[in-house]
Amino acid sequence: MPNFKLSNENISFPPAHYADSEGLLAEGGEISAPWLLEGYKNGYYLWTSPMQYPKWWTPDPRIVMFPKDLEIPDYVYEGIKDANFSVRFNQNLEGVMRFIQSIENNSAMNSGWLTGKLINAYLEIEKMGLTISVEVYKNNTLVGGAFGATNRKLFFGEYINGTEKFASEFALISLAKKLQKENYTLLDLHKETNETIDIGLREISRNEYIQLLKN
Repeated sequence: MPNFKLSNENISFPPAHYADSEGLLAEGGEISAPWLLEGYKNGYYLWTSPMQYPKWWTPDPRIVMFPKDLEIPDYVYEGIKDANFSVRFNQNLEGVMRFIQSIENNSAMNSGWLTGKLINAYLEIEKMGLTISVEVYKNNTLVGGAFGATNRKLFFGEYINGTEKFASEFALISLAKKLQKENYTLLDLHKETNETIDIGLREISRNEYIQLLKN
């Protein structure tokens, strides 16, 4: 499949159906708030490493959740209950990003770093009022979190992670409950990871996902 080279001058993405089997379709553009938001609207997310051109992905299938379908397995419910976590929303986006950065960028298994440019872009998106951050604490220490961007009643998750057992799960469930309460229709998690536990997540085709965005 083609690998499109994007111009830095015009924010524009090719049709998602041209993507390869892994979901990679385009390189180039910028790691900035306008590019990220336009990418989300067109079914793309950014996943790249330092010293590389930005890489834009649109996988098939896509891992999503419809917040109204939230389910919590018994083992997760018991683990969270015993962990004595607390949660805050939208109080410390940069702190959560730096926390997750320290985990992600030190993992030998991870090739998609949380770069400083992405953090700066998200701080710009925050100024637009288009971010949600989840901050998980235990004994007043940050132990987990998640963040992403919004577009109307759609949420595009970027990263979820934690340093305590069940902290990632608690972050994701807390996020899903918040989105459910606020009548969001979609939680996008890009593709399957260690953090995408079975709480009502679904695989949908790329075409179905793009149609959801259009609708």
